[in-house]
Amino acid sequence: MRLAWRSFRATAIVLIIAGVPRLAGSAAMADEQTARFAGTWKLIVLALGEDEHAIINVNEKDGKPAASVVNSQKMMLGDASVEQVAIQGDSLVITLRGAAGLNRFQGTLATEGSQAGKILGSFSFRGEVYPARLERTESQKVADLKPSAIIQEYFTAVRERDPKSKVQKLRDAAKKHEGNPTNYFFYGELLAVAEAGGLAANEVEAAIKALLEDAKPYGQAWVSEVRKRALKALGTTRPYANLTLELAEQADKEIDEEQSLEQKAAVVAILARAARLAGKADIARAAETRSARLESRLDQEYRKKVPPFAPEKYAGRKDPKADHVVLMELFTGAQCPPCVAADVAFDALLETYHATELIGVQYHLHIPGPDPLTNQNSQARQQYYGDEVSGTPAVFFNGHPDAAGGGPMQLSEQKYKEYRGIIDSQLEAAREATIHVSATRNGDEIKIAAQATVTRKRIASDNEPAPAKDVHGDAENASKAESRPHPRLRLALTEESIRYIGINKLRYHHHVVRDFPGGLEGRDLSSGSGELRITINLADLKRDIENSLSLYSKERAFPNSLPEIALKDLSVVAFVQDDADKSILHAVAVPVK
Repeated sequence: MRLAWRSFRATAIVLIIAGVPRLAGSAAMADEQTARFAGTWKLIVLALGEDEHAIINVNEKDGKPAASVVNSQKMMLGDASVEQVAIQGDSLVITLRGAAGLNRFQGTLATEGSQAGKILGSFSFRGEVYPARLERTESQKVADLKPSAIIQEYFTAVRERDPKSKVQKLRDAAKKHEGNPTNYFFYGELLAVAEAGGLAANEVEAAIKALLEDAKPYGQAWVSEVRKRALKALGTTRPYANLTLELAEQADKEIDEEQSLEQKAAVVAILARAARLAGKADIARAAETRSARLESRLDQEYRKKVPPFAPEKYAGRKDPKADHVVLMELFTGAQCPPCVAADVAFDALLETYHATELIGVQYHLHIPGPDPLTNQNSQARQQYYGDEVSGTPAVFFNGHPDAAGGGPMQLSEQKYKEYRGIIDSQLEAAREATIHVSATRNGDEIKIAAQATVTRKRIASDNEPAPAKDVHGDAENASKAESRPHPRLRLALTEESIRYIGINKLRYHHHVVRDFPGGLEGRDLSSGSGELRITINLADLKRDIENSLSLYSKERAFPNSLPEIALKDLSVVAFVQDDADKSILHAVAVPVK
């Protein structure tokens, strides 16, 4: 989890928004306005605490307001430069061009209170709005990023398992940080567990009012964003249906042409769900129709843009005797922004190789937030690899973590090339097992038959005695025993494509593991060969997934509506793995007929 949050800090706080034309006014008035803002400012982003992102100098050039970037956080903005400046009255807009494209801060000069002299406002990142401020500084360099005390308090509160105790901790924390726009962390979780914590509708309404009050000093853009986040947190909670509908209708009224298609779709989808919950069928039908149109347009745009590069077909193996299939296992999460580069590269690789060359599977995890594609099997597989999966994304090729790290969409081609180098090299090896597998479906019932034989040079038989212990060599002999091969045949049931939009904005997830038929342990092949004959019932599997998600949601609410558990376009992946060194000796994938 620590990797995900560290990467999220590095990616989710980048400024990005379209430019704004310079506001008109007389030359004298423009000079006077510019003079009020002249000087050096540091840009502080309040997404995960208080992080300095840039030092900006505001001045005048040719009678017009101007600005320059003195210093910036390279890992987020790169070598940023000022594209445009606009000043009108107490309002300032600065458009930057950085590593992630155009970026804009917009805010208003506070003239009274504890924030007097600071410019309070907001900025956007890939359709998400965050609170921010500019304050005067003499420093010429941004401070290093550091852990946030308020986020640490947040995690302490959300780890509380008892809903009522959690609600009280969240209330106490929000009261302690009253006036801080980062309070949306506490209030968001509070709204998500409100029903389980026994809050009445009037208490929920009071929490939303306090949340909006904290947001007001940071501008209308942030107030609108907070309202949408409150709606997402409330989700499909029936006791608060009328309150949810009221919020949704207000958010819908605030939609303007400057908002992205994605932002519009999010609001309308929330309105549709809220109206349906409140029993307002006419409002719900109209919103659902609008939502379907917007989502269809977004799907079309997504398919055109993702991946943002053209995958190249694999030319084939150089060694005619090589026949090893590479099994790529990706641990990821729909709420994980730094997983984007790895996920997109994964999808591109599926277009590059045939299934007789590369088999890709995804295990979703609740990192850093709740992911409805997670299941007990994917979590158990994470535990199988232990400390080697310390966060997401984590990638394994034939059982070994040969590539680390992720990043935003812009890095997806780089990760794709990195992965290709590893895969191309492993494809030149010979397989060390043979596998035969079939999977047929009749209604909800799937029958799977798999047989495997290990051809690796040395097979540890069940009858082979373990190395003898002696007084002077226990450690050495124990090490030898541990290194003896332990091959096992395992099966994974995957779903080809699932549509779900999480925080990282990826709309489709491919080859998601839904189950390990026969259990994660699989069948022991120490004798050299073995078989698995399994019958699974999809209705039972669907119910198990639903129950698991329902149980988890009582601890942490899912940020968006859960995707349909369709269990269609299924495949079975059979693979032989040596538990002694985690090496995967061979893998085969077959569609469920």
